[in-house]
Amino acid sequence: MDFSFTPEQEAWRREIQDFLKDNPPGKFPTQSGEDSWGHGAFSYEFVRLLGQKGWIALTWPRKYGGSERSNMDLMILFEELAWARVPWAAGAICWSMANSILDMGSEELKQEFLPGIGKGETMLWLAMSEPDAGSDLLALRTTAVEQDDCFLVNGQKVWSSLAHLSQYGFLFVRTATDPNTPKWASISTLILDKSLPGVTVQPMISMLGDIFHTEVFLDNVRVPKRHLLGEKNQAVLHLAKTLEFDRFWARFPKARFCQRITQDLVQYAKETRVDGQLLSQQPGVRAKLVESAIEIEACRQVFWNIGWKLDKGMPLTYEASAAKVLADDMGLRFFDRGMQILGPYAYAPESDKWAKLRENMRRWYLWTAGDSLAGGTSEIARNTMATTGLGLPRK
Repeated sequence: MDFSFTPEQEAWRREIQDFLKDNPPGKFPTQSGEDSWGHGAFSYEFVRLLGQKGWIALTWPRKYGGSERSNMDLMILFEELAWARVPWAAGAICWSMANSILDMGSEELKQEFLPGIGKGETMLWLAMSEPDAGSDLLALRTTAVEQDDCFLVNGQKVWSSLAHLSQYGFLFVRTATDPNTPKWASISTLILDKSLPGVTVQPMISMLGDIFHTEVFLDNVRVPKRHLLGEKNQAVLHLAKTLEFDRFWARFPKARFCQRITQDLVQYAKETRVDGQLLSQQPGVRAKLVESAIEIEACRQVFWNIGWKLDKGMPLTYEASAAKVLADDMGLRFFDRGMQILGPYAYAPESDKWAKLRENMRRWYLWTAGDSLAGGTSEIARNTMATTGLGLPRK
Protein backbone atom coordinates (compact mmCIF):
# COMPACT_ATOMS: atom_id res chain seq x y z
CA MET A 1 0.00 0.00 0.00
CA ASP A 2 1.30 3.44 -0.96
CA PHE A 3 0.27 6.20 1.45
CA SER A 4 2.24 8.93 -0.31
CA PHE A 5 0.72 11.79 -2.29
CA THR A 6 1.39 12.35 -5.98
CA PRO A 7 3.77 15.15 -7.08
CA GLU A 8 0.73 17.08 -8.32
CA GLN A 9 -0.98 16.76 -4.94
CA GLU A 10 2.15 17.88 -3.11
CA ALA A 11 2.40 20.90 -5.43
CA TRP A 12 -1.25 21.71 -4.68
CA ARG A 13 -0.55 21.53 -0.94
CA ARG A 14 2.40 23.93 -1.33
CA GLU A 15 0.22 26.34 -3.31
CA ILE A 16 -2.30 26.42 -0.46
CA GLN A 17 0.45 26.84 2.15
CA ASP A 18 1.93 29.78 0.24
CA PHE A 19 -1.49 31.40 0.05
CA LEU A 20 -2.05 30.94 3.79
CA LYS A 21 1.36 32.42 4.65
CA ASP A 22 0.24 35.58 2.89
CA ASN A 23 -3.16 35.45 4.61
CA PRO A 24 -2.66 34.53 8.28
CA PRO A 25 -5.74 34.15 10.51
CA GLY A 26 -5.13 37.40 12.39
CA LYS A 27 -5.54 39.36 9.17
CA PHE A 28 -9.30 38.84 9.02
CA PRO A 29 -12.09 40.11 11.29
CA THR A 30 -14.30 37.34 12.65
CA GLN A 31 -17.97 37.22 13.55
CA SER A 32 -17.89 34.12 15.80
CA GLY A 33 -15.53 32.19 18.06
CA GLU A 34 -13.40 29.24 16.99
CA ASP A 35 -14.90 25.74 17.02
CA SER A 36 -13.20 22.44 17.91
CA TRP A 37 -13.64 20.79 14.50
CA GLY A 38 -10.83 22.71 12.85
CA HIS A 39 -13.07 25.10 10.90
CA GLY A 40 -11.82 28.12 12.79
CA ALA A 41 -14.09 31.10 13.34
CA PHE A 42 -16.69 32.61 11.00
CA SER A 43 -15.32 35.36 8.77
CA TYR A 44 -17.13 36.86 5.79
CA GLU A 45 -13.90 38.37 4.52
CA PHE A 46 -11.87 35.17 4.52
CA VAL A 47 -14.59 33.08 2.88
CA ARG A 48 -14.97 35.69 0.14
CA LEU A 49 -11.23 35.40 -0.44
CA LEU A 50 -11.61 31.62 -0.82
CA GLY A 51 -14.37 32.33 -3.32
CA GLN A 52 -12.15 34.67 -5.31
CA LYS A 53 -9.56 31.89 -5.52
CA GLY A 54 -12.22 29.53 -6.88
CA TRP A 55 -11.65 27.12 -4.01
CA ILE A 56 -15.22 26.93 -2.72
CA ALA A 57 -16.28 25.57 -6.11
CA LEU A 58 -13.16 23.41 -6.40
CA THR A 59 -14.97 20.11 -7.10
CA TRP A 60 -18.06 21.53 -8.81
CA PRO A 61 -18.81 21.00 -12.51
CA ARG A 62 -17.32 23.70 -14.73
CA LYS A 63 -20.85 24.50 -15.88
CA TYR A 64 -21.47 26.03 -12.45
CA GLY A 65 -18.14 27.78 -12.03
CA GLY A 66 -16.20 24.83 -10.63
CA SER A 67 -12.84 23.30 -11.50
CA GLU A 68 -13.91 19.63 -11.37
CA ARG A 69 -11.01 18.80 -9.07
CA SER A 70 -10.95 15.57 -7.08
CA ASN A 71 -12.20 14.93 -3.56
CA MET A 72 -8.59 14.26 -2.60
CA ASP A 73 -7.66 17.80 -3.69
CA LEU A 74 -10.51 19.18 -1.60
CA MET A 75 -9.31 17.16 1.38
CA ILE A 76 -5.81 18.60 1.01
CA LEU A 77 -7.35 22.09 1.02
CA PHE A 78 -9.37 21.29 4.15
CA GLU A 79 -6.30 19.93 5.94
CA GLU A 80 -4.22 23.01 5.26
CA LEU A 81 -7.02 25.37 6.29
CA ALA A 82 -7.38 23.45 9.55
CA TRP A 83 -3.62 23.41 10.19
CA ALA A 84 -3.36 27.17 9.63
CA ARG A 85 -6.39 27.75 11.89
CA VAL A 86 -7.84 30.32 9.52
CA PRO A 87 -11.49 31.44 9.99
CA TRP A 88 -13.25 29.34 7.36
CA ALA A 89 -16.30 28.07 9.33
CA ALA A 90 -18.73 29.75 6.92
CA GLY A 91 -17.13 28.02 3.95
CA ALA A 92 -17.23 24.62 5.66
CA ILE A 93 -21.01 24.84 5.98
CA CYS A 94 -21.53 26.21 2.46
CA TRP A 95 -19.56 23.37 0.87
CA SER A 96 -22.05 20.89 2.32
CA MET A 97 -25.13 22.88 1.34
CA ALA A 98 -23.88 23.49 -2.20
CA ASN A 99 -23.43 19.76 -2.68
CA SER A 100 -27.12 19.23 -1.89
CA ILE A 101 -28.13 21.87 -4.44
CA LEU A 102 -25.91 20.24 -7.05
CA ASP A 103 -27.31 16.81 -6.21
CA MET A 104 -31.05 17.49 -6.12
CA GLY A 105 -31.72 21.13 -6.96
CA SER A 106 -33.55 22.25 -10.07
CA GLU A 107 -31.60 24.05 -12.76
CA GLU A 108 -33.33 27.26 -11.65
CA LEU A 109 -32.09 26.80 -8.06
CA LYS A 110 -28.57 26.03 -9.23
CA GLN A 111 -28.46 29.19 -11.31
CA GLU A 112 -29.91 31.25 -8.47
CA PHE A 113 -27.72 30.07 -5.59
CA LEU A 114 -24.49 28.46 -6.78
CA PRO A 115 -22.83 31.63 -8.15
CA GLY A 116 -23.20 33.42 -4.79
CA ILE A 117 -22.06 30.39 -2.81
CA GLY A 118 -19.07 29.90 -5.08
CA LYS A 119 -18.01 33.52 -4.61
CA GLY A 120 -18.29 33.25 -0.83
CA GLU A 121 -21.07 35.83 -0.81
CA THR A 122 -24.06 33.61 0.01
CA MET A 123 -24.07 31.96 3.44
CA LEU A 124 -26.39 29.12 4.44
CA TRP A 125 -27.40 27.20 7.54
CA LEU A 126 -29.17 23.89 8.18
CA ALA A 127 -32.59 24.06 9.86
CA MET A 128 -33.47 20.52 10.90
CA SER A 129 -33.83 20.12 14.66
CA GLU A 130 -36.87 21.26 16.63
CA PRO A 131 -37.62 21.29 20.37
CA ASP A 132 -39.32 17.87 20.04
CA ALA A 133 -37.51 16.57 16.96
CA GLY A 134 -33.80 16.01 17.32
CA SER A 135 -32.57 12.49 16.67
CA ASP A 136 -36.14 11.61 15.64
CA LEU A 137 -36.31 14.10 12.82
CA LEU A 138 -39.50 12.51 11.48
CA ALA A 139 -41.30 13.96 14.50
CA LEU A 140 -40.83 17.53 13.27
CA ARG A 141 -43.89 19.78 13.49
CA THR A 142 -42.99 22.75 11.30
CA THR A 143 -45.57 22.80 8.51
CA ALA A 144 -45.57 24.16 4.98
CA VAL A 145 -48.98 24.43 3.30
CA GLU A 146 -49.25 25.18 -0.42
CA GLN A 147 -50.93 28.51 -1.06
CA ASP A 148 -50.95 30.02 -4.55
CA ASP A 149 -47.32 30.32 -5.67
CA CYS A 150 -45.75 29.71 -2.27
CA PHE A 151 -45.60 27.52 0.83
CA LEU A 152 -47.03 29.06 4.00
CA VAL A 153 -44.62 27.99 6.75
CA ASN A 154 -45.26 27.91 10.49
CA GLY A 155 -43.14 26.39 13.23
CA GLN A 156 -39.87 26.58 15.12
CA LYS A 157 -36.30 25.34 14.64
CA VAL A 158 -33.56 25.07 17.24
CA TRP A 159 -29.77 24.54 17.24
CA SER A 160 -29.59 26.25 13.85
CA SER A 161 -25.85 26.84 13.47
CA LEU A 162 -24.82 30.38 12.52
CA ALA A 163 -28.28 31.30 11.23
CA HIS A 164 -27.79 34.82 12.60
CA LEU A 165 -24.82 35.28 10.25
CA SER A 166 -26.30 33.62 7.15
CA GLN A 167 -28.85 34.63 4.53
CA TYR A 168 -30.48 31.31 3.66
CA GLY A 169 -31.42 28.12 5.47
CA PHE A 170 -32.16 24.57 4.37
CA LEU A 171 -35.54 24.20 6.06
CA PHE A 172 -37.03 20.74 6.68
CA VAL A 173 -40.83 20.96 6.87
CA ARG A 174 -43.91 18.75 6.90
CA THR A 175 -45.79 19.24 3.62
CA ALA A 176 -48.24 16.31 3.60
CA THR A 177 -51.65 17.29 4.98
CA ASP A 178 -53.17 13.80 5.20
CA PRO A 179 -52.57 12.50 8.76
CA ASN A 180 -52.47 8.94 7.41
CA THR A 181 -49.45 9.66 5.23
CA PRO A 182 -46.32 7.86 6.51
CA LYS A 183 -43.92 10.24 8.24
CA TRP A 184 -41.11 9.42 5.83
CA ALA A 185 -43.32 10.47 2.89
CA SER A 186 -44.43 13.80 4.30
CA ILE A 187 -41.26 15.90 4.63
CA SER A 188 -39.81 18.38 2.13
CA THR A 189 -36.84 20.74 2.01
CA LEU A 190 -37.25 24.45 1.32
CA ILE A 191 -34.56 27.08 0.89
CA LEU A 192 -35.57 29.81 3.33
CA ASP A 193 -34.66 33.46 2.81
CA LYS A 194 -34.05 34.82 6.31
CA SER A 195 -35.19 38.30 5.26
CA LEU A 196 -38.76 37.15 4.54
CA PRO A 197 -41.50 38.59 6.77
CA GLY A 198 -42.32 36.28 9.68
CA VAL A 199 -38.79 34.92 10.20
CA THR A 200 -37.31 35.63 13.63
CA VAL A 201 -33.83 34.45 14.59
CA GLN A 202 -33.12 34.32 18.32
CA PRO A 203 -29.46 33.78 19.35
CA MET A 204 -28.67 31.12 21.96
CA ILE A 205 -25.86 32.03 24.36
CA SER A 206 -23.59 29.04 24.93
CA MET A 207 -21.72 28.13 28.10
CA LEU A 208 -18.71 29.73 26.40
CA GLY A 209 -20.54 33.03 26.44
CA ASP A 210 -20.75 33.37 22.66
CA ILE A 211 -23.29 32.67 19.93
CA PHE A 212 -23.09 29.77 17.50
CA HIS A 213 -26.57 28.22 17.63
CA THR A 214 -29.90 29.98 17.25
CA GLU A 215 -33.62 29.42 17.47
CA VAL A 216 -35.61 30.26 14.35
CA PHE A 217 -39.31 31.12 14.62
CA LEU A 218 -41.51 30.95 11.52
CA ASP A 219 -44.85 32.76 11.56
CA ASN A 220 -46.85 32.59 8.30
CA VAL A 221 -43.68 32.81 6.21
CA ARG A 222 -44.36 32.73 2.47
CA VAL A 223 -41.59 30.71 0.80
CA PRO A 224 -41.74 30.68 -3.03
CA LYS A 225 -42.50 27.27 -4.53
CA ARG A 226 -39.45 27.58 -6.73
CA HIS A 227 -37.35 27.26 -3.55
CA LEU A 228 -38.45 23.66 -3.05
CA LEU A 229 -35.26 21.57 -3.02
CA GLY A 230 -35.87 18.17 -4.57
CA GLU A 231 -39.31 16.61 -4.84
CA LYS A 232 -42.16 17.44 -2.51
CA ASN A 233 -42.59 14.95 0.37
CA GLN A 234 -39.40 13.13 -0.64
CA ALA A 235 -36.78 14.86 1.52
CA VAL A 236 -36.18 11.74 3.62
CA LEU A 237 -34.90 9.91 0.54
CA HIS A 238 -32.13 12.51 0.25
CA LEU A 239 -31.66 13.12 3.97
CA ALA A 240 -29.37 10.16 4.60
CA LYS A 241 -27.05 11.27 1.80
CA THR A 242 -27.07 14.86 3.05
CA LEU A 243 -26.21 13.78 6.59
CA GLU A 244 -23.51 11.35 5.48
CA PHE A 245 -21.89 14.10 3.40
CA ASP A 246 -22.02 16.47 6.37
CA ARG A 247 -20.70 13.87 8.82
CA PHE A 248 -17.68 13.15 6.64
CA TRP A 249 -16.66 16.63 5.50
CA ALA A 250 -17.44 18.43 8.76
CA ARG A 251 -15.25 16.01 10.75
CA PHE A 252 -12.42 15.44 8.30
CA PRO A 253 -10.37 18.55 9.30
CA LYS A 254 -10.36 17.59 12.99
CA ALA A 255 -7.40 15.19 12.82
CA ARG A 256 -5.13 17.71 11.11
CA PHE A 257 -6.31 20.43 13.49
CA CYS A 258 -5.48 18.24 16.48
CA GLN A 259 -2.06 17.51 14.99
CA ARG A 260 -1.38 21.25 15.02
CA ILE A 261 -2.47 21.53 18.66
CA THR A 262 -0.34 18.50 19.55
CA GLN A 263 2.67 20.34 18.13
CA ASP A 264 1.90 23.25 20.46
CA LEU A 265 1.47 20.92 23.45
CA VAL A 266 4.79 19.21 22.73
CA GLN A 267 6.57 22.57 22.68
CA TYR A 268 4.77 23.59 25.87
CA ALA A 269 5.94 20.38 27.56
CA LYS A 270 9.53 21.02 26.45
CA GLU A 271 9.55 24.52 27.97
CA THR A 272 7.42 24.16 31.11
CA ARG A 273 8.70 22.96 34.47
CA VAL A 274 6.54 21.64 37.30
CA ASP A 275 8.21 20.90 40.62
CA GLY A 276 11.58 21.54 39.00
CA GLN A 277 11.10 18.99 36.20
CA LEU A 278 10.23 19.60 32.56
CA LEU A 279 6.82 18.21 31.64
CA SER A 280 8.47 16.53 28.65
CA GLN A 281 10.43 14.37 31.11
CA GLN A 282 7.37 13.19 33.01
CA PRO A 283 6.17 9.71 31.92
CA GLY A 284 2.49 10.57 32.33
CA VAL A 285 2.72 13.60 30.05
CA ARG A 286 4.81 11.76 27.47
CA ALA A 287 2.28 8.92 27.41
CA LYS A 288 -0.63 11.30 26.84
CA LEU A 289 1.13 13.03 23.96
CA VAL A 290 2.01 9.72 22.32
CA GLU A 291 -1.53 8.35 22.78
CA SER A 292 -2.91 11.46 21.12
CA ALA A 293 -0.47 11.30 18.21
CA ILE A 294 -1.33 7.66 17.50
CA GLU A 295 -5.08 8.17 17.72
CA ILE A 296 -5.00 11.30 15.56
CA GLU A 297 -3.03 9.61 12.79
CA ALA A 298 -5.31 6.56 12.84
CA CYS A 299 -8.34 8.83 12.52
CA ARG A 300 -6.72 10.76 9.69
CA GLN A 301 -5.97 7.60 7.71
CA VAL A 302 -9.57 6.37 8.03
CA PHE A 303 -10.81 9.61 6.48
CA TRP A 304 -8.25 9.51 3.68
CA ASN A 305 -9.31 5.96 2.86
CA ILE A 306 -12.90 7.13 2.50
CA GLY A 307 -11.81 10.05 0.31
CA TRP A 308 -9.95 7.64 -1.95
CA LYS A 309 -13.08 5.49 -2.23
CA LEU A 310 -15.15 8.57 -3.12
CA ASP A 311 -12.82 9.42 -5.99
CA LYS A 312 -12.92 5.82 -7.21
CA GLY A 313 -16.71 5.89 -7.24
CA MET A 314 -16.90 3.02 -4.78
CA PRO A 315 -20.23 2.60 -2.95
CA LEU A 316 -20.26 3.83 0.64
CA THR A 317 -22.81 2.78 3.25
CA TYR A 318 -21.70 3.13 6.86
CA GLU A 319 -18.24 4.65 6.37
CA ALA A 320 -19.13 8.31 6.99
CA SER A 321 -21.01 7.39 10.17
CA ALA A 322 -18.01 5.39 11.37
CA ALA A 323 -15.67 8.30 10.64
CA LYS A 324 -17.96 10.71 12.50
CA VAL A 325 -17.97 8.55 15.64
CA LEU A 326 -14.21 8.03 15.43
CA ALA A 327 -13.45 11.75 15.03
CA ASP A 328 -15.87 12.89 17.73
CA ASP A 329 -14.59 10.34 20.25
CA MET A 330 -10.99 11.16 19.35
CA GLY A 331 -11.67 14.85 19.92
CA LEU A 332 -13.20 14.24 23.34
CA ARG A 333 -10.17 12.26 24.49
CA PHE A 334 -7.67 14.62 22.87
CA PHE A 335 -8.89 17.80 24.51
CA ASP A 336 -9.32 16.01 27.83
CA ARG A 337 -5.65 14.98 27.64
CA GLY A 338 -4.77 18.54 26.69
CA MET A 339 -6.43 19.87 29.83
CA GLN A 340 -4.63 17.24 31.91
CA ILE A 341 -1.25 18.19 30.42
CA LEU A 342 -1.87 21.86 31.16
CA GLY A 343 -3.15 20.90 34.61
CA PRO A 344 -4.19 23.70 36.99
CA TYR A 345 -2.30 26.13 34.75
CA ALA A 346 -5.10 25.70 32.20
CA TYR A 347 -7.05 28.18 34.30
CA ALA A 348 -4.12 30.51 35.06
CA PRO A 349 -4.68 34.17 34.11
CA GLU A 350 -0.99 34.92 33.49
CA SER A 351 -0.20 36.73 30.24
CA ASP A 352 2.76 34.66 29.10
CA LYS A 353 3.47 33.11 25.69
CA TRP A 354 1.17 30.16 26.49
CA ALA A 355 -1.83 32.22 27.61
CA LYS A 356 -3.60 31.80 24.25
CA LEU A 357 -3.07 28.04 24.27
CA ARG A 358 -4.58 27.79 27.73
CA GLU A 359 -7.52 29.98 26.76
CA ASN A 360 -8.17 28.01 23.58
CA MET A 361 -7.82 24.64 25.31
CA ARG A 362 -10.50 25.60 27.80
CA ARG A 363 -12.74 26.62 24.92
CA TRP A 364 -12.12 23.50 22.84
CA TYR A 365 -12.58 21.25 25.87
CA LEU A 366 -16.04 22.67 26.52
CA TRP A 367 -16.98 22.88 22.84
CA THR A 368 -16.10 19.31 21.94
CA ALA A 369 -18.60 17.93 24.45
CA GLY A 370 -21.37 18.76 21.99
CA ASP A 371 -19.64 17.55 18.83
CA SER A 372 -21.11 14.07 19.11
CA LEU A 373 -24.63 15.55 18.87
CA ALA A 374 -24.14 17.49 15.63
CA GLY A 375 -25.13 15.90 12.34
CA GLY A 376 -27.00 13.18 14.20
CA THR A 377 -25.89 11.78 17.52
CA SER A 378 -23.11 9.23 17.76
CA GLU A 379 -25.70 6.75 19.01
CA ILE A 380 -27.67 7.17 15.79
CA ALA A 381 -24.46 6.82 13.78
CA ARG A 382 -23.63 3.59 15.62
CA ASN A 383 -27.06 2.23 14.73
CA THR A 384 -26.34 3.07 11.09
CA MET A 385 -23.08 1.14 11.29
CA ALA A 386 -24.83 -1.81 12.92
CA THR A 387 -27.57 -2.11 10.29
CA THR A 388 -25.89 -1.06 7.03
CA GLY A 389 -22.33 -2.04 7.92
CA LEU A 390 -22.73 -5.24 9.90
CA GLY A 391 -26.15 -6.32 8.66
CA LEU A 392 -27.64 -6.45 12.14
CA PRO A 393 -31.43 -6.26 12.57
CA ARG A 394 -33.02 -2.90 13.33
CA LYS A 395 -34.75 -4.31 16.40
